[in-house]
Order: sequence, then structure tokens, then C-alpha cells
Amino acid sequence: MPNVEKTPRQTVRVDKALWGKAGEMVGERNRGAAIRDFLRWLTHETDELPSRPPRPERQPEA
Repeated sequence: MPNVEKTPRQTVRVDKALWGKAGEMVGERNRGAAIRDFLRWLTHETDELPSRPPRPERQPEA
């Protein structure tokens, strides 16, 4: 269990479709890690931009 005092839960509003697509890209239980990695880059805690999963292949339209 995470240290609640060190890492309190934060609330953010995200469009449901975007949240679902993010889960498909990084895994349903890995969104938080992806967000934290981006925030570390954004706040200059690291200069390494988080890696991004490969673009999913588009399905041909019928």
C-alpha cells in the first residue's frame, strides 16, 4: 500500500474516452505512473521526456 502521507490521492477531470485510450496504451493500472513521469518532466525534475508507446495501427474503414 502506498504511503498515503507522502503520496496523497489527487483528483483530475479527464474525458472518459481519453482516459480509456490512455488505459489501452499504458495498461489500466499504469496510468498513474505515466502521469507522474510526465509531471516530473514538466517540472524539470528530469530532462528525460517520458517514452510514449507506439502508435496503434488504424483499422481500415469499411
